[in-house]
Amino acid sequence: MEFTRSGRLRASGRRRTGWGLAAGAGAIVWVVLANGQGRDPAYLLMALAALGVLTGIRELRRAAHPFSLRVDEQGITLVDGGLGWGQIEGVALHYRAAVHVDSDDGTTAPPPPHLHVFPADGAELPGLRASVTGGRRVYDVADAAELDQGLSELIEALTRYAGPRFEGAPHGLRRAVAPGPVTLQGAGFGPLTDAVGFPRAAEVPAVAARTFAARRNSGARLLLALALAVAGTAATIPLFTGHLPWGPEPAVALAPLGATLGWCLSVLSFRRWVRPLRLRIGPDGLAVQNFAAPEVAIGWDQVVAVTVARRPGVTEKHLWLLLWLVPGHSFDLPHDIADGHRTYLLVELRRLRDSDEVERAARCFAGSRYAEPA
Repeated sequence: MEFTRSGRLRASGRRRTGWGLAAGAGAIVWVVLANGQGRDPAYLLMALAALGVLTGIRELRRAAHPFSLRVDEQGITLVDGGLGWGQIEGVALHYRAAVHVDSDDGTTAPPPPHLHVFPADGAELPGLRASVTGGRRVYDVADAAELDQGLSELIEALTRYAGPRFEGAPHGLRRAVAPGPVTLQGAGFGPLTDAVGFPRAAEVPAVAARTFAARRNSGARLLLALALAVAGTAATIPLFTGHLPWGPEPAVALAPLGATLGWCLSVLSFRRWVRPLRLRIGPDGLAVQNFAAPEVAIGWDQVVAVTVARRPGVTEKHLWLLLWLVPGHSFDLPHDIADGHRTYLLVELRRLRDSDEVERAARCFAGSRYAEPA
């Protein structure tokens, strides 16, 4: 499968150049008609327009530069040369930290990833300069946002041809269970298990699923919040009638604050009571629910790796249930970026009852998908 980028780059370059020229013309008219300090915003607009034009010209020049990426049974090939699969240790879609919020609960969507190729010792990819990340040499081959064919086609090609070299989880993770003779995944936790034409990574045990509930009683918290809200409201009413039946005036003046806090806590506690925190781990996969979102079910065929560990890149000591999905799958759940991979933070274990059993259940049902943290 061959990938190009001239179409998108050319369209983006023309768009940026056109809008930049139009904004620049408007800024010139503004400068002519304005006087004194009124010209300062026009000068700023002129500078931004010039930046847009320069960016557009740069993208047009990149579009004119020859570029071709081929992913097939032979390996990965660029215009200046390529590498066979025997010369490639791994390939991965490398995400950068998100810069925008795409949902109401604050979860963020990372920008499109870059295709990274990790060569074997002594192998070189002509035309590109290698860098070192995490102790591994890597080539930044392409930005998925620039490819004319799109990210889904790139994932399809890598899944088909890269096999176990297609890494779906941080390289530092290692299997806690021996994969067995039928497993085609390597150290990078490639996503080919359970796919059409490939054997399963591990047979799940025929035992009942485990469900873990929230440690705190949301019903009791709701009653306490309602009691505070009602008491605060009852104490606030005399402030409007002019009667102060109890306490000194400064204490009564705090009643509106108590009422406001009580009703806010009541709404939050009601949401937690209606939709309590719950985690289910079973033969079919995992399901997690919290007050911010309905239950999300994730099948094992959508999972590359799962583990119980600390949040990546954070110094806190508390353990989380962490998940890495097969490339091409995504869920509206909180996630971080670890080693360029989207790491889903399913639940903090200290918030669950019988939290010590979560790791055992995950090991039992995940099989060779369970990973030991680095």
